[in-house]
Amino acid sequence: MISLEDKMLVAQNCEEYRPKDYINITNMSYMSGNCNYCVNYNNGTCNKKLFEKIDKMIKVN
Repeated sequence: MISLEDKMLVAQNCEEYRPKDYINITNMSYMSGNCNYCVNYNNGTCNKKLFEKIDKMIKVN
């Protein structure tokens, strides 16, 4: 299972990150966005197939 921390780091570094619901995200400004709130992330998978690529790049650095 992918950790919330990993999803947050990937979302912060993803150029394709788009929030599902802008109003809810702004209301949760104390929290960082994560993949769960991205329109491209459904059923635990990135539709753009970017999660693994970005996660790997972050872990290498």
